[in-house]
Amino acid sequence: MKKVSFDTWIQLLGMAGVLGGLLFVGLEMRQSQTIAVAGQTQARNQAQLDFQLAVLTAEERLSRRILGMGALPMLDPTTLTQEENEARRHIVNWRIISLQNAFQQYQLELIPEDVWEQVRGRIQDNWESCYLRESFAGVIPSFREYLLTLPEDCISESLE
Repeated sequence: MKKVSFDTWIQLLGMAGVLGGLLFVGLEMRQSQTIAVAGQTQARNQAQLDFQLAVLTAEERLSRRILGMGALPMLDPTTLTQEENEARRHIVNWRIISLQNAFQQYQLELIPEDVWEQVRGRIQDNWESCYLRESFAGVIPSFREYLLTLPEDCISESLE
């Protein structure tokens, strides 16, 4: 049996300390990512709540009336008054921004797969509407590329 020198023991302890430090840093990074995901989830939920509150407290209740007319993607804008159409436009823009935001967060792996499946369905429902298709014109390029992978046909059967 060989006798191990004191220097070798110090080197071994030093390497063990470095490995322990790396493990600790890894755990801290995972915790930071979890906190970031939780923060993003809270922000998305707060945006949804703020929107709902704004609709409920709208002075003229146009937004509320528009939402009560049925499925927004199938609501023919030519059947609305100018005021209703303006409210519809704001609601649609908010939805498109919300969907784009969720898409970006999914790309950054900040949204779990089950949430993405729900968002993907909402994106497709809105994209399939002929009445909403033009509202996607100002989206970011990566979202535009994703939209172009969806079916080209659109549906224009009005609920009216």
